[in-house]
Amino acid sequence: MNFVDMLMYYARANPEKQAIILVDRILNFGMVASGIRSAETAIAEASLEPRHTVAVRIDNQARHLIVVSALYRLGIVSVSVTGRYDLDQAGVKVDAVISDKNEPMPAFGRLVPLRDDWFTRDYDPSALRPEGFRSEDQLARIIMSSGTTAAPKAIGMSARVVEDRIITGRRALALAPWDRMMCLPVLTSSYGFGAALQALAYGHSVVFADTATDALQMIALYCPDLLVANPQHLQLMIAQQRETPVPTSSLRLIKTAGNAMPPHIVPDVRARLCKDVLCVYSSTESGPIAFSHVDHLEEPGTTGFVAFWVTAEVVGPDEKPVPHGAEGRLRVRTQWQGYHMREGPEAATRWMYPGDIASIADDGMLTLVGRVADVINLDGIFISPVKSDIGANPALPPKRRCGVHSPMSALGISGHMQCTTPCLLRAKSGHRSIR
Repeated sequence: MNFVDMLMYYARANPEKQAIILVDRILNFGMVASGIRSAETAIAEASLEPRHTVAVRIDNQARHLIVVSALYRLGIVSVSVTGRYDLDQAGVKVDAVISDKNEPMPAFGRLVPLRDDWFTRDYDPSALRPEGFRSEDQLARIIMSSGTTAAPKAIGMSARVVEDRIITGRRALALAPWDRMMCLPVLTSSYGFGAALQALAYGHSVVFADTATDALQMIALYCPDLLVANPQHLQLMIAQQRETPVPTSSLRLIKTAGNAMPPHIVPDVRARLCKDVLCVYSSTESGPIAFSHVDHLEEPGTTGFVAFWVTAEVVGPDEKPVPHGAEGRLRVRTQWQGYHMREGPEAATRWMYPGDIASIADDGMLTLVGRVADVINLDGIFISPVKSDIGANPALPPKRRCGVHSPMSALGISGHMQCTTPCLLRAKSGHRSIR
């Protein structure tokens, strides 16, 4: 059974249970399952077939998940986008785009408009029999990412990788029981997409919000017990809590990933939102790499203990592992690793370099101390301690790129700048400045 089959199973077992909760509407599992079957019919009528790759540009989270699930059941590769990403530059060719926007998008190929009647079609099981992907190693999903390179990159995932990441993600949520998740990361990201499916595929409810104000109001109204967020989301929610406090006592656990948790916001997060925080260090290519309860992240730069399903090494200039506690370039390998579309599926078997300078302690604690090469941290959360003299670090070239905290870094929005000359940057942790 794939994740859509499991969702459909729960829909048959408990059709009235709330599945997707938006600001303006609630869909139960029966409605979601009916929408998936109806969307399958509409997709087939649009002459989209398993050999196709389809971009999905739909803002409404419920419709987005329903359409992607329908494509998955039909064995059609999907890639979610929020805007005019340059898929050609990222090495992706799509046959069509399903969009709820009226604007033409010739760069994406054929436009298939999403209409309301997509979700009200009569489903005839004798006329349409979804077969899914015929091989678990077949490309099933493409995630667009540019988090550390400042250039569009497309990460391909096989059906096996998609399924295994859903299961793996649930392993990292075993610190507290939960039944209703609030998911703040955008569905175009591997983090947000995986989190939503971890809820729905196992019969749990997922709550979506677009702003910090909406998120807090929906926590008070719908009482989710799990919050999945980025550190930026938490900072915005804390700021809102200072102005207009709302009760968040229903939360049992916060799971955060995407960037390292800045140490200075931890006390406010625990006091104003939830005392239990699970921090996950991950990448689009490899998924979760290390995680830990925030209680164990006392030293600056610590990200968590390397997951047992991950092979992680810190290597020197000769590409050989360095002793525990020594600094070097981090590389990881997992059984469910994605690959850059330009490189092909064989790249999934090679080492993946996230671009971090790190060390691994004897107990498996992974500590990040800097970045390498032309890597950019788009969200501007600096890992501390920062190298006091970046120019003396041989791993960093003279041309440096660095992240900045953008005033646009609201939920799912971030910005970056490129520094080609020496400039002064202040670490967000406040420990020191670097030139």
